[in-house]
Amino acid sequence: MSLTRLVWRNLLAHPVRMLLTVLAVMVGIFLYCFLTSIVGSLDAAVKAAAGNRIVVASAVSLFQSLPTSGAYLDGIREVEGVEALTRFTWFGGVYPGENAPSPQFGVDPAALLDIYPELQLPPEQAKAWLEDKKGGIVGRQLAEQRNLKLGDQVVLTGTIYPHVDGSPWTFNVRGIYSSTKANLDEVTLHFHWSYLDDALAAAEAYGPRGTSVYLVRIKQGFRGEEVAAAIDAKYERGPQRTRTGTEAAFQASWIGMLGNLPTFLGMIGGAIVVALLFGVVNTMMLAARERVRSMGILKALGFSDGVPVRLYLLEALLLVGLGGGAGIALAWGLQGSFQQVFAQFVPQYAVGRDTMVVAGLICLGIALLAGLIPAWGAARLKAVEALRQ
Repeated sequence: MSLTRLVWRNLLAHPVRMLLTVLAVMVGIFLYCFLTSIVGSLDAAVKAAAGNRIVVASAVSLFQSLPTSGAYLDGIREVEGVEALTRFTWFGGVYPGENAPSPQFGVDPAALLDIYPELQLPPEQAKAWLEDKKGGIVGRQLAEQRNLKLGDQVVLTGTIYPHVDGSPWTFNVRGIYSSTKANLDEVTLHFHWSYLDDALAAAEAYGPRGTSVYLVRIKQGFRGEEVAAAIDAKYERGPQRTRTGTEAAFQASWIGMLGNLPTFLGMIGGAIVVALLFGVVNTMMLAARERVRSMGILKALGFSDGVPVRLYLLEALLLVGLGGGAGIALAWGLQGSFQQVFAQFVPQYAVGRDTMVVAGLICLGIALLAGLIPAWGAARLKAVEALRQ
């Protein structure tokens, strides 16, 4: 009888225990991949930020609007090193039947398309958006979530900017964009900033005038930190002081609002791996105690000490391999669903190749430890002592 057949026979002797162990490994490795991918995707959003973009925000608070008068809009343009800029105004509208606001931003369309090369939009859709003041573009994932098509209308209830008569805001879908980098999500509606500002100026709606931030692209040959310092120095005495930083720093500040969540998730992932190791080791030790007599018979028949070692290692590799492979496959297969669920908070969620490789190495390490511990005891076992038990 080959070792592989003997291992399968031993495993199938306790099918319930085998199934529960495989399922435990599968769930544990799936959770490890899931949690690690969240942390990795957040980190990727920071790393993917462009080095030639900076964000100008209020020094008081991110929720304090900056003026859009010439002193700021034109004033920032006049700073040496500034090549282009767009306003980014958080709208925070609510879809019918929902309570939580979704991401929508009022922007300068032409400038946005120029500053964000990672925002992929077909030329004909870009042209349609530029020509329609009530038009907007939506991310690919948002379009899939809400079944939006070109020409549809997005209806939103204003929370920060409600209409005076209580009517909803409507935006025409003129484009569906995709993103090539993790720093730009695909669940946002971008619309003409002037559409919002005109409604405020005509007293058709009310809310804070201004913009949440300015997104600035710097000229080649200039350093973002130097241009940021020049902008902040220009408005040091007001009327509204600014705090300017790189796009990466701005992305990191958003993640910082989550507190120690990334660290906490990493700790949970580590705890899952440790618990998984103890669980598989316990299963293998239980199996070893049940097979003391069988190991004694093998030794009495003349088999070497290496046979029990190979038996237990192969059994552990099969148990952990089946569960770990299923867990990795499940995490990879469900990433599309998680992208839809977490797209607003974790842009471009993905289970990376590195995560799957590390998960595979963890499975290998657990299998080796879980197999070697009982194998070491079986190798030291004397045939006479084993047969007496």
